[in-house]
Amino acid sequence: MGLSTHRVWQTVPGEPLTAVIPAHNRVRECLALLRYLQACGFAHPVVVADSSQEDRSRTLRSSIADPARYRYFGERIGQYEKLARIAQSVTSPYIVVLPDDDIAFPHAIESALRFLLQNEDYVAAHGYSLRFGFERGDFDIYQVEHFIPTISDPEPMQRYFHLMRRYQPHLWAVFRTDVYAKAMAAAISMKGTVFQEFMFQIVSVISGKIARLPTVYAMRGMVPSQADYSEADPFQWLIKDADCFFQCYAIFRRGLMNFFRSGKTKPSLWASMRGRDALVRNGMDSALNSSKIPFQQLIDLINASFLGRVIDTGTINHAVAYALGDVALPAKFPGPWRGWLELQTGDLTRVSQRPDRRYIWRREVVEAEPRDEISITAGEMTKVEAQLECYDLS
Repeated sequence: MGLSTHRVWQTVPGEPLTAVIPAHNRVRECLALLRYLQACGFAHPVVVADSSQEDRSRTLRSSIADPARYRYFGERIGQYEKLARIAQSVTSPYIVVLPDDDIAFPHAIESALRFLLQNEDYVAAHGYSLRFGFERGDFDIYQVEHFIPTISDPEPMQRYFHLMRRYQPHLWAVFRTDVYAKAMAAAISMKGTVFQEFMFQIVSVISGKIARLPTVYAMRGMVPSQADYSEADPFQWLIKDADCFFQCYAIFRRGLMNFFRSGKTKPSLWASMRGRDALVRNGMDSALNSSKIPFQQLIDLINASFLGRVIDTGTINHAVAYALGDVALPAKFPGPWRGWLELQTGDLTRVSQRPDRRYIWRREVVEAEPRDEISITAGEMTKVEAQLECYDLS
């Protein structure tokens, strides 16, 4: 791992990849991730992009002055603005962002980097993302959260549609730095975390293909997100403030239309609608319309292919009943950790070299569906466990 003091931040000449940890007030988790990466022999420079409160930033800076680069952005900066500024400074051709509350696996990052080096038409690569809890000294690995296959259609609009109809984020993948920077620059002008994420996702998938490799790329733990769920989850936002949600959607749609008009995508986009091909030409003077429906309507329908699926009418009915006084408590949404469950038939328990630890692979992971899209082999489990041996939150 590259070394420097907190006063110096630049990419090592000739280094293909820079890793960025966007730290914000979680000092313990950030330091644990740094120790883990170093113990695993992570071979690339790491930048800590910090926006913690002043007292926590001092603690973090003093603790990581040797093992990682450090850059402080002030505590008022938003996450996407911070990441956009970092991306503009990275000079390596590839970048990966590692959340401080997740555990990313170096072997999977290296696989993604190798894939991108060998496949120029891909702009990002990652693997499976799992969910885990750390309970009673055990890693309880209980869900395959992100797994949708590679998005590889040659037509950008088809890739955009495939992204939204089975939406899962690729924000934390290994990226080509220029594409990452372009997508982040587009995202920061949006209002609300969910629309910033959408814009990043769409601009990047329009720019090129996204690979899903058969590796365990990262695991998300028990710590709640620091993003306000009422702006990170579109349905929770709708329940809290529908007027604000639709106003911000309009800003997002307008920004997306401007992106297509700007000519920043490939010279031409082919979209097939109702069996007929329509050529969508990019340029300031081009009319983005199809022979069947207006281009803006197409955009809305593609977005609705995801947004429609998050609607739960039962929760809406509960929210109305609460507002009318028919029920005493508002609707509740689950947190990131479902809680400890005793071992069940089909769960796989694997012994750690540490006497105080086990690795419990729940049946829902070992036999995860759909089987033609998720394949976690025993060998992959062994690689994951070997790296988790290096992780310690204490």
